[in-house]
Amino acid sequence: MRNKISALVIKPDSTKRLQRLRRGAVVPLFAIMLPVLIILSAFAINFAYFELSRTQMFISSDAASRAAGREFMITNDRELAKAKGREAANRNPIAGKPLQLADSDFVFGSATRNSLENRYNFQAGGSRPNAVEVTARRTSDSLDGPLPMLIPSPFTGIVQSHQTSRANQIEVDISLVIDRSGSMAYADNEPAVFPPLPAAAPPNWFFDGPAPTPSRWRDAVRAVDMFIAELESSPMQELVSLTTYSTDAELDVPLTDQYQQIRNALDGYTQFFTSGKTNIGGGIDGGRNGLSSPAARPFAAKVMIVLTDGIDTMGSNPIQAAKDANNDEIMIFSITFAQEADQNTMRQVASEGQGKHYHAASGTSLAAIFRDIARQLPILLSK
Repeated sequence: MRNKISALVIKPDSTKRLQRLRRGAVVPLFAIMLPVLIILSAFAINFAYFELSRTQMFISSDAASRAAGREFMITNDRELAKAKGREAANRNPIAGKPLQLADSDFVFGSATRNSLENRYNFQAGGSRPNAVEVTARRTSDSLDGPLPMLIPSPFTGIVQSHQTSRANQIEVDISLVIDRSGSMAYADNEPAVFPPLPAAAPPNWFFDGPAPTPSRWRDAVRAVDMFIAELESSPMQELVSLTTYSTDAELDVPLTDQYQQIRNALDGYTQFFTSGKTNIGGGIDGGRNGLSSPAARPFAAKVMIVLTDGIDTMGSNPIQAAKDANNDEIMIFSITFAQEADQNTMRQVASEGQGKHYHAASGTSLAAIFRDIARQLPILLSK
């Protein structure tokens, strides 16, 4: 029995020999796995680097298409649009290098849709382009060449990548809401206090005759005419309605693309200008009704431009009217004209309408504001 037990005892030198054998097995395994680990690490780093570059390419192409699209909608000049697009791309580098865009990276065309649920369909060319596609390229045939791998790979040393973005002007239904209260017969640089009558009024003039020259009303008519001229030069076909208000509010022209109807309606008031109070809330409500007419397009954005030279004196609350318009997804630009206009209330009107407030101290600045609004009509990244 004693001899059998002693046979099970492991001698110290045997333990050391076993440990040496284990170490000898690990070293070859480590030698085999180390290159695999290095390759996998390089792959992971390159993949993360490529994904970062791809994200940067999205950003650069979006910025370039938006800048080019906005410039094209304002100026209708393709070369200026390309220049703006290149500037934007240059400010958004890819893989640490500013992106260069070739002329072929810009494509001008027409983007259309027939409902809010549908995507825009883009067709290159056309007689009235309203969209710009910009392609950011890091390929062998691009100005910057392909993307190099951050860590050299035995499989590939470069990556070919491109990303296209499109910016287009979206369809807009527009409601013009214009103040025709008695104070609009006065010039922009005189207080609208009756009596006396407007300084520019001819002898024996009284309301119900042609509006004096100069007068705030005639300034407003010129500003609207400039606004319409901007729309006529736009590649989009916008629909416009006209609502005027004093003591009451009147939808003078329903939504139309025949802009001469707007001019004719305003001229009718110019030739027969009446007195009246200032019902801003009623004007906003009338403009809102105009944008909900059967002619309104379900896929178009809705914009209201409200002009007043005074203080709300009757009718519904203009701020509540703006809230109601906002519930109908109508964006409101408010404009105050002349010094006695209630700028604070109209700022709140624009705020409730998710829009912007402007103040014009003169007829010249009023025209510039209308032109600026026409050039701000929404531009959408549609791809």
